[in-house]
Amino acid sequence: MKRAVLMLGGALLSLSALAAEPAVSNMMGMSMPADNQHMPTWGTHGMAMFGGKSELYAAHLPMAHPPHDYQAIFTFHVADAKIDAALRQRLAASHTLWTIAPEKFELNRLDPASKNPLKQFKADLVLGHFEQDGKTEYHDVTIVVDQIEFYLKL
Repeated sequence: MKRAVLMLGGALLSLSALAAEPAVSNMMGMSMPADNQHMPTWGTHGMAMFGGKSELYAAHLPMAHPPHDYQAIFTFHVADAKIDAALRQRLAASHTLWTIAPEKFELNRLDPASKNPLKQFKADLVLGHFEQDGKTEYHDVTIVVDQIEFYLKL
């Protein structure tokens, strides 16, 4: 199963080319709190979501430029048990694309070697692509990171 997940994660690398975000040469113009001004991977890091009843996975949609030039795949659950169960059921019943539109965070915190690992974050869960006319199905939910499966700088 893990091999299939990692293979799917590699396929998601190709999907990231579809992301409609222009290249960013610096952090100018980004809303960045003062305590994150020296963080190299601070930003909004959209993700594809997949899985079903037994596991939920998120895969960062990487790009070829900072701060998005990392592939990260992790298992997660939604803190709200009712939303978590409904989401698992919906993903198991359909092969439709779902994406995660998270709050801004430091992507390097998903590195398994991070001194300050990301344990949870807020996000909208979107049926379809969050940047391309997807429909937000669940607003401002808490995503709990269970285990980092893969993390690599491109």
